[in-house]
Formats: sequence, structure tokens, C-alpha cells
Amino acid sequence: MFSRSTIRATVDNLQAVLNAMPLPVIMKDRSHRVVVANDAACTFFGTPREALLGSLDEQLPEDQRAVFWKVDNQVFETGEPNENEEVVTDAKGDVHVIVTRKRLVELDTNDGREPFILAILSDVTKIREAEARAAYLAEHDPLTGLSNRNRLTDTLAEAVAASGRSQTKVGLLLLDLDGFKQVNDRYGHVAGDELLRVVARRLSGHVRSGDTVSRIGGDEFCVVQVGVQQPAGAFALAKRLIRAFEEPVLVGQTRVSVSASIGIALFPDDASGMDELYNNADMALYAVKRSGGGSYLRFDHFPEGQVWPEWDVEKELRAAITHGDISLAYQPLCDGMDSVVVGYEALARWTHPERGEISPDVFIPVAERTGIIRRLGAWIVERACRDAAMWPDHVRVSVNVSSTQLEDGHMAGTVRHALDVSGLAPRRLELEIKESALIGATEMVAQTFSQLKEIGVLLALDDFGAGTSSISSIQRMPFDRIKIDRSFVSNLDSDARSVAIIRAILAIGKELDLSVTAAGVEHESQRIALRHMGCPELQGFLLGRPEPLSRVNERAEQANEGKEAT
Repeated sequence: MFSRSTIRATVDNLQAVLNAMPLPVIMKDRSHRVVVANDAACTFFGTPREALLGSLDEQLPEDQRAVFWKVDNQVFETGEPNENEEVVTDAKGDVHVIVTRKRLVELDTNDGREPFILAILSDVTKIREAEARAAYLAEHDPLTGLSNRNRLTDTLAEAVAASGRSQTKVGLLLLDLDGFKQVNDRYGHVAGDELLRVVARRLSGHVRSGDTVSRIGGDEFCVVQVGVQQPAGAFALAKRLIRAFEEPVLVGQTRVSVSASIGIALFPDDASGMDELYNNADMALYAVKRSGGGSYLRFDHFPEGQVWPEWDVEKELRAAITHGDISLAYQPLCDGMDSVVVGYEALARWTHPERGEISPDVFIPVAERTGIIRRLGAWIVERACRDAAMWPDHVRVSVNVSSTQLEDGHMAGTVRHALDVSGLAPRRLELEIKESALIGATEMVAQTFSQLKEIGVLLALDDFGAGTSSISSIQRMPFDRIKIDRSFVSNLDSDARSVAIIRAILAIGKELDLSVTAAGVEHESQRIALRHMGCPELQGFLLGRPEPLSRVNERAEQANEGKEAT
């Protein structure tokens, strides 16, 4: 190459080329002496070139030097290239994870042709730290640090499998806080989050080292108990956990009181598999809640004559849909810069004639398990589209969609019908999908996504950042928007990591041309911080709580009157 070029093949020119390379490059002889080093290598090791040349890796700790030399010898002996990930301490004492690519080259020397190793170092520390953080978040609840639902699934599967081999029993305790909603409503979500952290610590302090405590969503926790006599072990633990909440919890300067309801199921006594075990514990928990809470109940010890709770809810939910007891409330979505309303999220509400307001946490899971969600979901989409058609053209409506709806093959048809009968433009309808709904997604889900994109509706990934595979989800599916999980926003004032994560998500959104919404904004300081970060859209109690359609329309009329007056 040099012989055909005007460039002279000199040592200085070669050094200049190497110095232009941003990655550290060194060359070593058979005795491990450094014979060539570029500027980046000198900077990385904090050693002047004069001192680095001829050195025997003295700049490295002895144990790290041994690893380097072992790989060097392997390349010298085999002649094969090597790529190895190593831990290196730099000149400042900071630990780095580097990928070192080594290749054998033979060069003419004064003593004849000699072998040398050419090594190029790539610092992947930040990448590995990000991967470690992602792996941690994939299995842990960011608010409490407990195992999350995904890790619970693995833990429970392992416990059930081990139980079958050892002929032991597994206890599953589902725990729900009584009074948590009142704390949230009265003192705000920041206080609610602090309460959940205290609850997590109390639960962890009352279980054995072999038990696993998980937060599986909202104010619901779970304990997997192994290695004890059952059912005595589960009953004893349930009593301890209930007593743990007899003492009020200090949240800020306020003492709040909550109690616990616990549903218990045992494997293999109460279930033949993991899913059945969880569902049966859930049934038991629901029965405790209906009886007033503050107690525990095992799945096969329901009071005589009590009807299975899921069937009660299913029957009454079907009647509610028929009789018009289901309604929609709308929570505003606001521009991040000026807080102007740009959309509303439609939220299902059930007002029971005898029991009053029924939480969506109660009836939505039942609707999904029993198939009612198809009928309920179709009604919600159509009602939301009809309501949104009355709003200004720049205001969209967002509707939550479950995994069951995505998999049944009818979602696209449901959306087309709703748009046709309402006259709403497709780009004004946004469908929100939680990341958990994409876990184990089938080909039908991918096909549904494709059909929805053909229609022209928008797709949003909810709870972004808190699941197991947020990045892969936006890579695999054609999302238009990501919603930052509220756990990061709630910790914005006190956790530098949450700030960093939000900045990273905003950067991802910008690079991938995805809109970003931050959920759970409850304080002015959070709104200001998100605005300074350039977050395009905000949602939370600070900007507006869910309201009935009449109030939404009333606000719109007031806004129009204000514009006309000016």
C-alpha cells in the first residue's frame, strides 16, 4: 500500500495514524513488553509513552496482569485471534470493563521476523452497567426493591418444580393492603409510595431467609414460602404479617394506619400447577376483602355456602354492562411546555347499585379471565370514540388494551367499527398496551399490531422502563409513543437514578421519533423538572384527575368561551 502511495512508510507516520485512532492500541512482543502504544492507550493507562514502551504491564495490578498474559500466550501459541472481556483498573484507580481484541502479526525486525500481538481495547463499562441495571429492573420493583411479578413467576415455577421432586409443599400468600387507597387519596401518591416502601421492609423482616417477597402491582404483595410444614407454616406467617401492621406507619410527619388481607393457597394440596395456585390464592384474597379484610383465608376453607367470588363478579359484571352501570372517566394528557390539554385517557368505572364504586383492579382481571373483556373492551373503544368525536380536532383519546384483546383476533375489527360509527379520525385514537401484555406475545399479537397500524391509529407502550424488555418491545412492535412509568416520576425529586433514567428514555424517544408521556405527575416540582428535560407530554393528578364526560365537555366550553372573549 505504501509503495503505491506518496505517503512515506516511516515510524513517525505509523505513530501518527495510530494516534488518530480513538481506541487504545498497543503492540507487545513475545516477552509481553509493550513496543507500540498510541495516545489513547497512554491516556487510558495514565502513563507517558516513554514509560509505557518497554514496560511489562506494570501499570496493571498483578492479578489483572496474569489474565492479560494468559491470553497473550494463547494467541502466540495458536496464532488465532482472541476477543476477551476483562476488568482493568485505570490510572485513576477506576475499574473498567474492556473488550480486548488481540491478533498475531509478524513483522521484520533487526533480529529477523518476529511475532507480535496487536491489541485494541474498547471500554464497555457503561454498556455493562446499563445491562446490569436493566437486568435488575427486569426482576425487581423499582419502588420497593422487592422481586417483581416477572421474578415471582420464575421463583414460583422453581418452587413448584422442587416441591414435586422433594414431596414438600409450597405456600403462596397474596397480600393486599386495606386502606391504602384512602392514604393515596388523602395524602397523595408520594405518601402512598413511602407507605409501600415501609410495607416492603416490614414484610421482608417477618419472613424466613428462604422465602421470597414480591410486589406484584399497586398495593398487592406476595410471599412464596418453602421448606416448612403446611398449612401450619402459612397460617403462622399470615398471622405474623397481619400483626406487623398493627403499628401505624410514619409517612413524613403523619402516622397512617393500614391493615392486611391475605389469601393462601398450597401446592399441591390446592392446585395442580403454578397458574392454578396463583388463581386460587387470588380467590381466597378476594373473599377476605369482601368479608371486611384484616384477616387471612386459605383457598379450600371458605365459609360454608359462600359462592366462589369470581363467579359473583362475572355474573354481576355482565349485568352491569347490559344495564349501563359501566361508564368512562377521562384523565387529561397535557402538553409538557404549557400544560394545554392535548388528549384524554379513557378509564372504565363501575358503579354497583348496592356496593357502590367497584375498583377496576377488581373487575378488569375478572373480565380478562372470563372473556368478558372482549365485550367490555368493544364498548369502551366505541364509547370513547363517540365522546372524542365531540372534542376539538387536536385532542385525542387514549384507551387501554389488554393482552387478551390483542390475542383474540377481533381487535382490529372492533376499532374499525368504532371509528366508522363515531366518525373519529384514526390518528385521534391511541391504544395503550402495558409491556406485561407483550410478554410471550404470539404471532396473533404481531398480526393485530400490523392491522391496527394499517387502520392508522396510534399505539403507546405503557409503563415504559419498569418491565422486563422495554427496549426490545419498541424494537419489535410499531409503537408511536412510550409512557414513562410513574415510579420514576414519583422519585424525581429524591432519586438521581430516576432523573438519569427519564433523561435516557427521552433520548430514546427522540432518536426513534417516538412521542413520550410522563405519567404520575403530582407536584409542581416534578412538572418543572420534566419541562426542563424537554418531556413532550405529562399526565397526573397535578394536571387533572379522571372526570366524567360532562365535566370534560364543560371545561372545553369554558376554554372556547375564553378564546372568543379574547
